[in-house]
Amino acid sequence: MFPKKIKKIYKSVIIALVLTPNIFVMVFGIESFPYTCAPMFGHYIDDNTNLYLLKFEGVKDSTATDLTDYYGKPDEFFIRHFFSKVYGSSEDISPFTDKLSESPEAFQNRMDEFFNDFTENMLNEHNLSFDKIVLSAVKVNHNREPQSESKIIGHFDTKTRSYVSAYQTSK
Repeated sequence: MFPKKIKKIYKSVIIALVLTPNIFVMVFGIESFPYTCAPMFGHYIDDNTNLYLLKFEGVKDSTATDLTDYYGKPDEFFIRHFFSKVYGSSEDISPFTDKLSESPEAFQNRMDEFFNDFTENMLNEHNLSFDKIVLSAVKVNHNREPQSESKIIGHFDTKTRSYVSAYQTSK
């Protein structure tokens, strides 16, 4: 019915339409349904699943400033990047990271590097400087509305240029 040449071109076009977006995602690391390598059905979420948001606050002279508006990108993307590429997964076996198998020194270096860059960006892009940047988690519902008080995970001291986890200070 169709000549072989048309069938071959048709196959090539279909393959390109399916593969090109996936190759783009792999090269540039941009995730968006349906082009993502994340196991979106790997974790079942129901009404009883605990959901949390990470928040960054700059503190200067005991006055806290919510830094959500200064991330430079939507907070979902910023927090996803921070959690998956910097902080690491809280699960022993995670499809997203192997960072729990590293040394505490590697974690410390990664956190220090992130926060040093972050504070430099706050100063250069927004003319903001802080005594410390507090990282906290707050339990939320499915609409991202807070359901509890935030709990401090740690803070970055801008004078010593070092991240201190809440776990370290509670010892």
